[in-house]
Amino acid sequence: MMEDILLQHFEKYPQMQAQDAVKLIYQQEFGPEHMIKDPAKALAMIRQEMNGLEPQPGEPLYEAIGNGLCRLNLRPCVERGIPAEDIARLFTETASGVQGDKKQFRQALRALQRLAEEDETPFDPVELDIFLAHYPAACPALHHSEAYRAAYAPAYRIVLQKKLKDYLAARRQGDKK
Repeated sequence: MMEDILLQHFEKYPQMQAQDAVKLIYQQEFGPEHMIKDPAKALAMIRQEMNGLEPQPGEPLYEAIGNGLCRLNLRPCVERGIPAEDIARLFTETASGVQGDKKQFRQALRALQRLAEEDETPFDPVELDIFLAHYPAACPALHHSEAYRAAYAPAYRIVLQKKLKDYLAARRQGDKK
């Protein structure tokens, strides 16, 4: 499953670097747990980020990343009038409900290495090997690479896809009233 998600992302984001692929695997396994220490601060950060966004035509509302999680893109949220408070709630609920496993994370990293060896990644397998050789055993969260940020200007939060779909359905029902 993770291989399929990676291949989809490699096709959609050809500027991905090894660091971005590892970040995607990290998010799929551990969700946003590393991001939430103070829910009020998380809300303030989402508000600030949403205020500075320019529309990006064709950007989907969300992208599945596996393990029942998705990247909820903030630009379409702004366009649809989804309040920062609702995004923050989905985000913090997700952070408190996702427990990752380092063993599964490492298995997914090995799958990534196989894809790189089979020339299925936008980066060289040696680049990945070097990156992983320097990646700490504690498996910390990562930022996107400079190349990825420059090419795609990512602005999203990791949320549980089912909670997002339930929220969107409830929102549609409220619009009909």
